Amino acid sequence: MKNKLKNIVIALILIFIIVILSIIYTNNNSTNSEIDYKYTNINIDSNQLNIFYFNVGQADCTLITINNKNMLIDAGQESDGEYIVEFLEEKNIKKLDYFIITHGDIDHSGGAKDIINSINIENMFMPQGIIESEEEYQEIKELAEKQEIQMPKVEVDQEFALDVASFEVISVKNNIDCEPNDSSIVIRLNYLNTNYLFMGDATTDIEDEIECATVDVLKVGHHGSGSSTSTEFLEKVQPKYAIISAGNHKGYNHPSEEVLERLRNFGIRDENIYITKNQGTI
Repeated sequence: MKNKLKNIVIALILIFIIVILSIIYTNNNSTNSEIDYKYTNINIDSNQLNIFYFNVGQADCTLITINNKNMLIDAGQESDGEYIVEFLEEKNIKKLDYFIITHGDIDHSGGAKDIINSINIENMFMPQGIIESEEEYQEIKELAEKQEIQMPKVEVDQEFALDVASFEVISVKNNIDCEPNDSSIVIRLNYLNTNYLFMGDATTDIEDEIECATVDVLKVGHHGSGSSTSTEFLEKVQPKYAIISAGNHKGYNHPSEEVLERLRNFGIRDENIYITKNQGTI
């Protein structure tokens, strides 16, 4: 009887260990699965303008494509680079006409090296002369030079064509002593009768400076941080929709409730405020 009871106890312990190991295995692999399928269920209509605000957690990456003309704004964290490349390759996007790294922060530039090494890039824009002492910035710059990618200096009011769409530089700080966030390349994209504004991590200081006509869709600055998206700025650009790229990072807790309240008070309904950590890739 004692031996039988002992065997039952041992069997129960073994079952318990197997269950625990299964849970650990599942948890260890769920993150990879989540990342693997981060950009699935996305279809591209090559005859129209497509804009994808990727779900890259507490980071930033946006793909704009029309008639096989492609632009990528920012590159997420370092861990996002290979998955962005996988998506581009899966969608048969072999060339980026423009690759814009709004500024050198790692949550905007982290995946750049994977992209530069894997995708043909015609033009790459970065703010020049401000953060060139940063190692990551230098590595990206040197890699781009090695790949013979054109890296022209961009200035405010420059305009560029993306097939029948076009975009203009609204703000950039070259060779000026300022905070990296405020060096951000800010662009306004124009397509038919619809206009989009991409703010990078620009703060209210830049918002006060820029001259910009009204837009339909605002890519909210700095992940919805309280240091951006002032009421005065909203009154200036008059957006109908707001897009926020933010992750579940408790240290930042973006977007701030203060910014969400400003958007609501301005008149943007909750259903017109899109947040990647809630909706996924938008």
